[in-house]
Amino acid sequence: MPATAVKYPNPPIQEAICEIHFDLPQPLAKPQMESLMPIWAADYPEQRFIEERGITIQVGADGVQTTNRDDLGHRLICKSADGTRLVQLSGQFLAVNQLRPYPGWEEGFRDTITGRAAGLQTAIGKVSFRRVGLRYINRIDVPECPLNWKTWFNFDLPSPTIEGSVPGQFQMQFNSALPKECRLTINLVLLPPTEPGKVSVILDLDVIWEGALQDFSELGTFLERVHQPHRLAFEAYLNEKSRRLFQ
Repeated sequence: MPATAVKYPNPPIQEAICEIHFDLPQPLAKPQMESLMPIWAADYPEQRFIEERGITIQVGADGVQTTNRDDLGHRLICKSADGTRLVQLSGQFLAVNQLRPYPGWEEGFRDTITGRAAGLQTAIGKVSFRRVGLRYINRIDVPECPLNWKTWFNFDLPSPTIEGSVPGQFQMQFNSALPKECRLTINLVLLPPTEPGKVSVILDLDVIWEGALQDFSELGTFLERVHQPHRLAFEAYLNEKSRRLFQ
């Protein structure tokens, strides 16, 4: 692992998502969400509401019964003119999405998150939170098929070696408790090849803090708390050959 943080010229980040879950006596109502629309309009001119729906599944003697639930409220989705940035507001959480190209944490994404949170407080007043999540979905395109994992990564698959077999698709999930009330979920997926001699690996890293109630004035501290493990987890999977793919 590099001794210092590396800024890759071509990072494999396909999408970065930050979710901040509120602690409110009741979910935000649609008129409260509508008050954010003019505040966000300059940066996110494409705005619309969708109805949030859910499905309840019950298993009994008569089999599996599914019931549609239409009582989950509304979600405001606002998108930038170029489609690479989104902000979403439901009755219970705020989400900020950044698609490629990722600008960097210190270079823009962190300030975008805090800016959207400040706009929320301007419109509806003081809000508290008790959960913050930060997720990075990386797509690593490797010029080798079939993929020899040990050549490109610091691990090998826990699969048996059978003469004549050709490794195919692979999916794994790993969960780990972290210090400071955080947890890490890693999803690793090998996609089917889309062209000869090339495969893609999805490395999906999600760090969540969940703990005691916090005021939004403390948001920056908790954003750094969930951001810090990402670099360590990402770099731990790579070797020098795979890092050169991002140069």
